[in-house]
Order: sequence, then C-alpha cells, then structure tokens
Amino acid sequence: MGAPQPTVTFRTRPLTDRCDRIRQRGDHALIGVSTNNSYFSAERLTALVHWAQEHFRAVDIICADLHIDTVLTAEGGAPESVGRRARRRVTDVRRRIRKAVQAASPDGPRPVAHLLSEFQDNAAYQRLRAEIDRALREDAEFAEACREMIRRHLIGGGEHSAAGPAGSGAANGAESAQMRAGLKYLGSELPFFVDTPSILGVPSSASCYHLAPPILGPLFLRENGLRAVDNQAFLEVTPHGDPALEQPPEERA
Repeated sequence: MGAPQPTVTFRTRPLTDRCDRIRQRGDHALIGVSTNNSYFSAERLTALVHWAQEHFRAVDIICADLHIDTVLTAEGGAPESVGRRARRRVTDVRRRIRKAVQAASPDGPRPVAHLLSEFQDNAAYQRLRAEIDRALREDAEFAEACREMIRRHLIGGGEHSAAGPAGSGAANGAESAQMRAGLKYLGSELPFFVDTPSILGVPSSASCYHLAPPILGPLFLRENGLRAVDNQAFLEVTPHGDPALEQPPEERA
C-alpha cells in the first residue's frame, strides 16, 4: 500500500524557454531548503517531494547549513549562543526533510537528502565557488544582484534590518557586516544555481524554489559574464491556493 498522497498541488513557472525544455526532460529536480523560513514545513516539503517524484527521474534535497552562525553574528547575536542557534535550526530542518523523505511515494524515485556542507570537498563545487568569488569581485551586475538578494531577504526592512536611525554610522556598519555575512551565505548556495549537473553528476537539473531571486537575471538572462550552464534550469514552484505565492514575482512585496 503506497504512502498517502498530499493534497497540495503546485504551479510551475520555468524562468526561460530553455528552463522549460529542461523541465520537460525530467532528469533531475533539486529542492533547496533554507533553515529560517516557515515556508518549509514538513507537510509542504512532503508535498514538494511528491510533486518532484511525479515529474523527475531523480530528486535531491539540500539543507543550506553553511554560514548560519556568521549571519547570526552579523545580526547581533551573542558569540556564545550563535553556534547553538545555528545547530538548532539545522537540526529542525533536517527533521522536517527526514519526514518528507520517509513519506515519499514508493512508486517514484527515492529522494536523497544532503547538507550543503557535504559538498565542500567536491571538485566541481570548489571550481564553481572560485568562479563565483571571482565574479563577486569583477562582475558588477552579478555582484549587485547578489547584494539586492541579501538586502531583500536578510537585511531590508524586516527583523534582520540594521539597528539605529537611517543613515547612522551604527546602522551602516551593521548593514555592512550583514552584507559580508550574507555574501558568504549566498555564495555557498550559488554553485547549485550555476551548474548542479557537474556537482551531482546528472544529465540536466532544475533548481526548484518558491521565489524567483534577483540573481537569476545575470545567471539566466544575459549573454556575458558568469551564467548558468545550458543544462541548468530554474523553476518557480508555488502551491495553488496561496495568494501571496501565486502572484507574479514583480507584484510581490
């Protein structure tokens, strides 16, 4: 008797026609999971796994566990507590991922769960990480897209915003520290936006996430600089029935 099928259905938006062709090939789906995002409940991860099993021949899930303590420190966390808080976040997300894997359909490909830190010795990952670091130094368009992504999701306007009056030295210094920490955190994830096939040894891959981040512009929509490889796709995958997530990206706050 198979596992119960989740009732959540998803809307899929390929970023480009090339991304759509890769989606139709169905070789591989990558589900990236951040550790401080309430979107990734065990139930939603289970639904995502079932969706990916239905549409792809291989599925990997990666928990972004690198540089969480660095970000927490830049946000003002006490040095003696940030390591414990980071480990707690990772433990919680790994538990949710484990539940989703255990609830996977027996009729589809078996999903494989990883920590991002497991790839630090992977030769393709190391090569891509060096290319990303070089692009951050030399490619203004790419670097600004990364900074915008960090401002939008780590710094700007929310609980992570710098303390102090706008324009004050304390606020600017805090934002600068957060930006440096954010670039480390983001840089560790970006190899999987650029060339997952080389890292995981799959013919082609679709990175699946519920938001289309600013970094996609340089990586997928231009002809020069650092770009995603031809067999790398990005899919915005959002649940039906959630108005906030079903809006077009440009209409979201």
